[in-house]
Amino acid sequence: MKHKLLRALGALAFPCLVSVMSSAQSAPAHYTFPPADLMRIGAYYYPEAWPEAQWRRDMAYMKILGMEFVHMGEFAWAFLEPTEGNFDFAWLDKNIALAAEQGLKVVLCTPTPTPPIWLTQKYPDTLMVDAAGRRQAHGTRQHACWNSDAYLVRVTKIVNELGRRYGKDARVWGWQLDNELTHYGKEPCFCDHCQREFQAWLEKKYQTIAALNRDWGNSFWSQMYQRFDQIRLPNPAEYPAQFNPHHMLDSQRWFAEDIADYMRFQTGILRKYCGHNQWITTNHIHNFPSVNPALTARDFDIVTWTLYPVHGNANEGPLGYRLGSSATLTFAADFMRSLNGQAGIMELQPGQVNWGEVNPQPYPGAVRLWIMRAFAAGQKFVCTYRYRQPLSGAELYHYGLVGPDGVTPTTGGEQYSQAAREIARLRAVAQPGAPLPEKLAARRAAILYSYDNRWDLDNHKQNKAWDTYGHLLKYHSALKRAGAPVDVITEDKDFSAYKILVAPAYQLLDDKLVARWKTFVEAGGHLILSCRTGHKDRRGFLWEGPWAKPILDLIGARIKFYDTLPAPHTGKVKTNDGAEHTWNTWAEVLESDNTAITARYADHYYAGGFAANWRTLGKGTVTYIGVDTQDGTLEAQLVREVVGRTGDRTAESFPEGFCVDFRDGLWIATNYTEKTVTAPIPSGAKLILGTRDVPIAGVTVWQE
Repeated sequence: MKHKLLRALGALAFPCLVSVMSSAQSAPAHYTFPPADLMRIGAYYYPEAWPEAQWRRDMAYMKILGMEFVHMGEFAWAFLEPTEGNFDFAWLDKNIALAAEQGLKVVLCTPTPTPPIWLTQKYPDTLMVDAAGRRQAHGTRQHACWNSDAYLVRVTKIVNELGRRYGKDARVWGWQLDNELTHYGKEPCFCDHCQREFQAWLEKKYQTIAALNRDWGNSFWSQMYQRFDQIRLPNPAEYPAQFNPHHMLDSQRWFAEDIADYMRFQTGILRKYCGHNQWITTNHIHNFPSVNPALTARDFDIVTWTLYPVHGNANEGPLGYRLGSSATLTFAADFMRSLNGQAGIMELQPGQVNWGEVNPQPYPGAVRLWIMRAFAAGQKFVCTYRYRQPLSGAELYHYGLVGPDGVTPTTGGEQYSQAAREIARLRAVAQPGAPLPEKLAARRAAILYSYDNRWDLDNHKQNKAWDTYGHLLKYHSALKRAGAPVDVITEDKDFSAYKILVAPAYQLLDDKLVARWKTFVEAGGHLILSCRTGHKDRRGFLWEGPWAKPILDLIGARIKFYDTLPAPHTGKVKTNDGAEHTWNTWAEVLESDNTAITARYADHYYAGGFAANWRTLGKGTVTYIGVDTQDGTLEAQLVREVVGRTGDRTAESFPEGFCVDFRDGLWIATNYTEKTVTAPIPSGAKLILGTRDVPIAGVTVWQE
């Protein structure tokens, strides 16, 4: 199926390529980042865009600012291979040498997001096709189709050349494959190559067309297929009525696996040169719904991602447009870190950007806040995009660490330099690998996250205001407000490592998962399930039985019905202490005879019906929250009550956006709120950075 041509070429031209590609799929990560380093800080640099006479100066200034590594080469294919088969590495060799002179580690990239003009003109079918059937033009990035045979042949050659030249170079720290591998909202590619790949993927999965027709429910609207080659990638623009959600879900699964396979293909080439002496990763867009980082976690030594907290499209809280969201950064960090134990931010905003709907200045200190928030969340490194503000191209107004003159630090550059000095200071007092303090271990929590669930929920929102990712963030934020350390995990992880497990809106499941939840609870765990959980099987079919049939015994309740409200209408729900909360996207009305009721609806025709309950099961508890509130205050209140049921009477009640974390023997408080917040520093603690009263965008670090 995938890459048959490349495997054939590998057998002929690259004899050891085939075996490496097949073994890379199951190889564990071997590269270990030294714990004593805590977190390294570096910057993107594009030497091909600047005069050679400035390269040495730029590397020296990076060192002066406190950078520890430099990232190069991701968009440089036209410079590395100016014409087909003719390679030029002299300019890159010189920059690696200049970086080494300054003691900067080097991160190299495969340049595959930007194929050169000679490639796309000579092999036009390497260009992707959009949903309107238009072949994309040369002149931007991510315009190539990674299922094109002609493209894959050229990718094989350039990655081999890079690996052969630098795979054993001690100056090279690691590799980034490609860059933000997507088509920036135009995915998937609808070319003939991709159509065939999708058809082959379906045939491998279902074996027979009868099985596919059954699992897609194709008896509905007479959608029965006779052969796999009759099926095309679903394109909603081509349909006069609603698309088949099962067809759509499988196409999303295919696309994510297709990307993972392409990354695995490049990884396999590099591994034969560098093994695990240099690390390999790719930079995922932190919340891009089409790409599932969990699929490549075992192939990479570290999982990395990009984050631009402030670009005018993110306005959480009164100062969200200047501070960004603590929840967004922390959720992504907790997810990426949990995939294989090592994560880093490959692109972090250095100041204003240029591609948002609005591009405001970050709040004073916000850039440093993001860096230290990443540190608190366990990242191994942070890299900023970019070192120098460009003088030309599509990102003219995008900040760098230095401005257009190449030497004057920007406000963001000053904050990166400050953070670099502070990390160096923390290395002198940290206790790498220190275990969680007892009070944190007692409330250690996990959120269960599934891309299948997210896709299926977004395909059938039932209310256009429903926000699957926002729903997840409410529960993650609720745990952080209670002072809980959190991992965001996939189903393959061991639930028993946690005291609390939350599965928000876990719509697709099976009896095996429900049994694992039950075992977790009976052994003393505390499970929280939220609305929209258990409605469907793994195919996306509703259960033939009571609504959410598999979870009813577990939660000790029945779901009579659900309601959603059109704007501007809202509903009210009250907790037992009289606190009132507002909802409008989703509410399930529950029935139960023998569980504790924690929230009831206060209006609409089902006023008095209950919205949330909990019960004891074995040594643990199960809590069900059947309503999605507008601001997450109900969720925060009920999650804190669950933390109390663990026996932990010291659970915090931090304001939204204020986080306290423990890492390597250090306590770190970060403040994303619009006011000063007092950190919970005990008497006798040693204050290392900041003050007890943490200002807006402030950071405080102490040891107890």
